Amino acid sequence: MNYIQARDFFYFALFLSLPLKLILAGTLPLTGDEAYFVIWAQHPAAGYYDHPPLIGWLIHLCMYISGHEILVRLPSILASYVLVWGVYRILSDHDRTKALLAASTLLLTPVFLLGVLVTTDTALILSMFLSVLALHRAETRNSNLLYILSGILLGLAFLSKYFAALLLLAYIFYFLTGGLKKLPRLGLVLLGCLPLVAFNLYWNYTHCWVNIMFNFIGRGGDAEFSPMQPLILLGMLAWVVSPVLLVQLFRHRSQVLSRIRSSGHGLFAFAALVPLAVFFAASLFYSVGAHWILGFVPFLYVIYAALPGKSLILGRKFMLGYALLHIVLVAAALLVPLEIIKERPGLYRDAVFYLRPAQVAEKLDSYRADYYATPSYSRSAVISYYSSHYWGILGTGSRYGREDDRITDFRKLDGRDILFLSRDDELDKDRLSPYFEFLEPSRIQVRETSFAVALGRGFDYSSYQSQVLAQIKKRHYDIPDFLPLGRCFFHERYFQ
Repeated sequence: MNYIQARDFFYFALFLSLPLKLILAGTLPLTGDEAYFVIWAQHPAAGYYDHPPLIGWLIHLCMYISGHEILVRLPSILASYVLVWGVYRILSDHDRTKALLAASTLLLTPVFLLGVLVTTDTALILSMFLSVLALHRAETRNSNLLYILSGILLGLAFLSKYFAALLLLAYIFYFLTGGLKKLPRLGLVLLGCLPLVAFNLYWNYTHCWVNIMFNFIGRGGDAEFSPMQPLILLGMLAWVVSPVLLVQLFRHRSQVLSRIRSSGHGLFAFAALVPLAVFFAASLFYSVGAHWILGFVPFLYVIYAALPGKSLILGRKFMLGYALLHIVLVAAALLVPLEIIKERPGLYRDAVFYLRPAQVAEKLDSYRADYYATPSYSRSAVISYYSSHYWGILGTGSRYGREDDRITDFRKLDGRDILFLSRDDELDKDRLSPYFEFLEPSRIQVRETSFAVALGRGFDYSSYQSQVLAQIKKRHYDIPDFLPLGRCFFHERYFQ
């Protein structure tokens, strides 16, 4: 394949991807996690409960333009094109045809072609990729400023998700293989990175260590050896990048490694393979999610360009078919009517709530109360986005999505009226009645299902504090002695 053909195919992939992304971003309702990050964006802060804050900041900037789903998902849409541009820029200095083939293959990879959902991984993938790109430029230009910039971008990755530490580990291995003379360059990267790490740690020190508690202490589950988990992870990796790409990389591994060394792209091999090796080792004892590996997958496409030309053409053809298959499957799933599952009432009710949230919100907007709540962060976040009110959480909730602990001060709701939306069509009065003078139950009908609603009159903060908030404190804010505590809003607000 010559350069003109590769260029035309790249333009085809580009013009295929953009309409698809905009259609999906504009028509799919926000997921619970996406709506939760919108709540972050609507309450700008230096940190949030579950993860560091970068994705909340990015969505906040986008929402200055509009709160539409497309703008909420704009970081995810743009991130995929930044990856494609970066892969092309890295490779084009050596071979523009191969650069276009690798960039086209990345663009058509289903997870990047159809993946418009905005998550903490969006900010992580973007900032880690830019960090490696800056470090690559620093190495080729011997620029101290670019080393520091790479560190700053790595720090921003740390402000996205703590998996950024695996990229730092890859950097350490990379610089150590270059001998002691390269270690000062690692020092420059750390100079850019560590202030942002310190910023997040200080915020945790003054906010109950919530990121540390959520990600490291409250994860739960004991290590259990399982030889099947690495095979499952390998299957997930094969699905993400396609089986053909993975097989071709393994088949031509000696040639690929030789070309990577000669082309000066060894950094990208470290950035991909060191974290993946850690995940495979961890998978022997813990379950590893497919989204965990996404931040390190884009570097494989730089390695992929080291394949022989015939393998690149084969990979391009297969990825086009692979992409079309996923497009058909997604389109078919979206066209299936909800009523096909109405014989399973619970599943149908959940599908109506999450796939037709605007219809649920419309039914609720006629109710008036001092505060609005559901039993879970996911439902509260979704209905908050599609309704005219902020919805918090009433009850203990789960270990996920506890930003409402900071937003809502239940002391101020004492004696107030609270509207509660149940996840079921029957109200659990025994759970709610201890916290109110009396309840006014009702139902809303949406499509062919119903949701139980209750207007709780006269909220009893004292009972709620002793029975619910005390449980939350024990489960989620019982900070270990080895963590020095600066301040904790939850302790100060309710128990001091």
